[in-house]
Amino acid sequence: MSPDARELVVEVVQALTRLPTPDAIQTLKDIKDETDPLRIMSALRDKTGTPSNHDGADATEIVSQNPSAYPEKPPLDTSRSGNETHRELIEPHHENSHERRRFTPGYSPANLQRASSSSGFDSSTPGGSSGRESSSTQRNGHELCDSRLGSLHIGRWTDVDIDDGLAARCISLYLVTDHPLLGHFDPELFISDLVNGREDYCSSLLVNALLYWASQMYSAIDDHADQLALGFCTEAERHWLSERENGNDSTLNIAAAEFLSLGYLGQGRDHSVLKYLKEAANMCARMGLFVVGEAGDDTRTTATTTGKTPPGSKVRRAQMYAAWGAFNWLTLMSLFYHQPGMICPASSPTLPIPVAETLDTHRKPLPLDTERVPSPPFMGDTFPYSCLFWDIVREVSWVYHAEGQLPWGSRGSLAFAEFKFRELLAWSNRLPRQMTSIESNPHHVHVLQTTSLWLHAAILDVFRPFINDSGLKSRRLRTFANAASTPRTVFDISTSQLKRLITSYRVHYASSSYSILWHTALIYVANELLDNTKDEDWYAYLLLCLYGYERLGRSWRVAKAISTGLLSMAMKRGDLSSSTAYGILNALGHRGADYQRGDIRATFMLDLKRSRSEPATSTVEHLAQQFEDNSLISDYTHVFDKEPN
Repeated sequence: MSPDARELVVEVVQALTRLPTPDAIQTLKDIKDETDPLRIMSALRDKTGTPSNHDGADATEIVSQNPSAYPEKPPLDTSRSGNETHRELIEPHHENSHERRRFTPGYSPANLQRASSSSGFDSSTPGGSSGRESSSTQRNGHELCDSRLGSLHIGRWTDVDIDDGLAARCISLYLVTDHPLLGHFDPELFISDLVNGREDYCSSLLVNALLYWASQMYSAIDDHADQLALGFCTEAERHWLSERENGNDSTLNIAAAEFLSLGYLGQGRDHSVLKYLKEAANMCARMGLFVVGEAGDDTRTTATTTGKTPPGSKVRRAQMYAAWGAFNWLTLMSLFYHQPGMICPASSPTLPIPVAETLDTHRKPLPLDTERVPSPPFMGDTFPYSCLFWDIVREVSWVYHAEGQLPWGSRGSLAFAEFKFRELLAWSNRLPRQMTSIESNPHHVHVLQTTSLWLHAAILDVFRPFINDSGLKSRRLRTFANAASTPRTVFDISTSQLKRLITSYRVHYASSSYSILWHTALIYVANELLDNTKDEDWYAYLLLCLYGYERLGRSWRVAKAISTGLLSMAMKRGDLSSSTAYGILNALGHRGADYQRGDIRATFMLDLKRSRSEPATSTVEHLAQQFEDNSLISDYTHVFDKEPN
């Protein structure tokens, strides 16, 4: 018997002896059919209350002082044998199963009030919500977020053969799910012009570009929508060429470029993702909305001064949304996608943040300039706080990806990281009750889940440069009293929080399967799992991430490449055998041969550990294309074998 096996046997016996006899007997019954030692140990630790590696006393100071960022609630147990919730989250989707009904969203606040009464961490009733809507929600599954969309005549805007009702539902799904986070255009002005056929704040280019993105999203509900996506892309690009030939810069064209970039990203047609991202950024600069520059380059595009628009005017409202929507998306891409040539804003927008007239900021004033605007109910209060978040994060992206700004390994670089961490904690603690309480704002809990996932993903990026530095990863953060408050501690507790959030989001919210904006959390957690395969729950959480991409894969082609790449990476690191990786890949419903060279473009980083030293071999597309090669190497050589401890 190996030393590791002996250690596990001793731990099993000790865990059982700590339980009362009736509980010990019940536990043995629960695990009697389990053959995976990691799941057995996870179940025993859960029963006995044995703490996990990442949630010990080291984190007490940070957690207790920042309850909004680190709520002290237990995670759903994704490892325990026989756990119904875990089984549902790692079962393949089937067309006619109850899981399909889960993806029929209820759009209205009234329907969303009937959703889970949990904020996402209550594990006392696993499967009680399970992301499945009530029967009332299912009956009203195609209710539109704005009744005006029922009057849409889509033929005014596109030559693609799509039913008015389907087009309205695609747009509505986008508006209620992603627009509170993206905010690429003023929603009130857009809907009004869309249904009335006016072209002041709506255009054929924008509608086709938006539907390129929204039809991919809606294909999780109606497969027919996906067949229309390329048609919308083709027509949008035709309008785009006409606009560029005429040199037209406008808020509508900025938004359209962003949707084209998004659409190419989701379809794995990455050769145009950066093209349209740069077009949007440079247009913002030419219109004087903010300054932009390429990450890693000292050159910047300087904004010109535009004419003043009076506060409260429709033109100003459109400009505010365009500026902050583009700023937020550019910052997200530059930080999370780790891709050479990415554009990073060099300054914040020059215009105020648009804030709903109903938002109460008297008790907690916003730290940046704001301006009140009419806002539809589906927008909630999310967008201004999202703007504040990305304003904090922008400097992280600019500094970290601009060579020579801060010498890594220096005290100054760690001080900068700690300062940004403190800013992010202050942002989370500033959130008003209506944004953190489901009782106050049930409609936007699924949106807030995404912002929470972004928060902890950003925290990981803030401290990522220090985790492999033996001298800095254990250095006390100077503004915390506890000597255990170190970069390593922060990294661990935010990773644990991401695990909780991913589980919660997938269990309770249907949008986890058709909105891809949150998927960065899956990549980040999967990377940490593969860096820490001694943790008892690593395999269970890896499956949770992989099946998260399986669900997303029905809408987003790139999701299939990411899951294939993660399995390829796990084989390359010696964490999964070839047979296990193939078994998972087949269960996910796709094959390594699906990703031959040139079939899919996804040049953003997947292997974050090697992204700086080996960028060419760390991308999604490279690792997905190498799946079969890595499988052969794993089967017939010892190249990937891990060194014995």
